[in-house]
Amino acid sequence: MNRRNDPNGVQWLLTFTILFIGGLIIYFLIQYSNVRAFMPVGLEVAGINVGGLDSEGVQARLNERYLSAPITILHGDERIELSPERDADFQLDFERMISEAESRRDNQDYWSGFWNFLWGRSSNVEPVELKATHDRAALRRSLEQIRGVYDLPAQPPQPVPATLSFLYGEVGRLTNVEKSLTNVENALYRPTNRESTLVVEEDPPPRPNINLLGSLIVNHLQSFEGVYSVIILDLESGDEFSVNASIPMSGMSLIKVPIALETMRNLNQEPNGLYQNLLSDTLLGSGNSSSNELLTFIAGEEDAYAGVDRVTQTMQEIGLENTFIVTPFDEEPRRSKETLETPANTAEGQSTLPDLNTQTTAGDIANLYNMIYDCALTDGGTLKAVYGNGFTQQECLYLLETLAQNKIGSLLEEGVPPETTIAHKHGWVSDTHADGGIVFTENGDYIIVVMMYAEDWLEWTESSPLIADISRATYNYFNFDTPWLGSQGVSGQ
Repeated sequence: MNRRNDPNGVQWLLTFTILFIGGLIIYFLIQYSNVRAFMPVGLEVAGINVGGLDSEGVQARLNERYLSAPITILHGDERIELSPERDADFQLDFERMISEAESRRDNQDYWSGFWNFLWGRSSNVEPVELKATHDRAALRRSLEQIRGVYDLPAQPPQPVPATLSFLYGEVGRLTNVEKSLTNVENALYRPTNRESTLVVEEDPPPRPNINLLGSLIVNHLQSFEGVYSVIILDLESGDEFSVNASIPMSGMSLIKVPIALETMRNLNQEPNGLYQNLLSDTLLGSGNSSSNELLTFIAGEEDAYAGVDRVTQTMQEIGLENTFIVTPFDEEPRRSKETLETPANTAEGQSTLPDLNTQTTAGDIANLYNMIYDCALTDGGTLKAVYGNGFTQQECLYLLETLAQNKIGSLLEEGVPPETTIAHKHGWVSDTHADGGIVFTENGDYIIVVMMYAEDWLEWTESSPLIADISRATYNYFNFDTPWLGSQGVSGQ
């Protein structure tokens, strides 16, 4: 027997090793075949690693990360959770994404995949992108609901009756839904870090509304037992507050502004010499004789009664139908024209017993000042429209400059800082006190007219401080940031 042909130990070892390795390879091939029924290791679908999962597992993982997981919305310090499905109608296209994932798996090279499997390495598989949709309108509605709950609108300013001024309002915060939408949508389409901060903007408090000024004034006048008329006009915005502005009142010296205006129309030039003195005495000194001289000039003859008719006619032509003078100052009325009927003095319920010789309303006086202001500053307005070159811009400026020299230290003047320019005319008789004009301030020009009536007798100590208070409140409204508190206290406080 030839012993050299018998297998030795080395041969047996080699044979065993080959058989073992072959068996091991077959074992791993069987395992790999089983694994190939699942998603390749390292495959990402919609940013989520789904390696080793079957199709149902992939769908469950996507559902867990995208649909079941809420989105966290940050509104300042508040954290609010939104349901993607309920609040944004967020939908995943499972069929398309799983189909693409299966295609990636099935098209993978068998032996390179087996090699990666043996060494526990991830496969180099192209990821599957997220396929999803949402309803932007539904998401917008959800954000609007959040805004309605968590936003804080700016708080408006409040009046301070004790000082006739206004407190600042409070800054609010408002969600800008349109600017926030994209951020929230991005969070919807992320598998992690599903937070989004809303764009919340400051809502600055508004400035006081002129109606707030009106409420302050009306409340302040509650204790006054007579009748009052107030009108305030913002010459920049056109905003207006008025109360009882159509009630007829005695014209008093306020009617001298229409007389001066008609004088300027007849002069057709800036006055000098005699007429300059007459106008100054009429508007500043309230001289009745000088006013009658101007009425004679207006008439073009020695007849002041004809002059008052011309003044009244002009008031009618420019739309001030409640303003008239029928008798020169300190003269006897004409039997043929003792007074005039107007819409104001024929209205039911008026109880101010205005002077039969001359009447007006706070509204008419305010409109008259507005016309003069337009003429002086823009060379336009009603006076220019009605009379053309009958009024020049320089003449209107001269009239305002003259009225601005009226200094009495009370009424409207007392309610504003001493350096403030007021082109105004005041007037008073036993039962009626008034002041009206244009106030020029750095923060806006405005017209203010205040008229007060009490039956038989109106106490100056009552009316003058109240008119000053109304003036102060109005100045503080227009100069909200730099109020004038005055050197004296508020009347009635």
